[in-house]
Amino acid sequence: MKKLYYTVDKEISTDGETLNGLKTVFVYEIIDNVPKRIFIAEGDNSDKSTDLIQNYLDDNGMGDDQFEFVEL
Repeated sequence: MKKLYYTVDKEISTDGETLNGLKTVFVYEIIDNVPKRIFIAEGDNSDKSTDLIQNYLDDNGMGDDQFEFVEL
């Protein structure tokens, strides 16, 4: 099973204090002990980050592969 690592960045509105309801999920692989970003998924804060990642994988022909998701 291949591991994918991810971080989540919740976007802040222009007032600099409140969340605007969106988030960006950065997904990485570790190759030769170095993290390499492989894609970015975006969605609403109410979406599960792992669902956003899986949807991206499904949409890009990797849905049948087995992955473990690890949040950093």
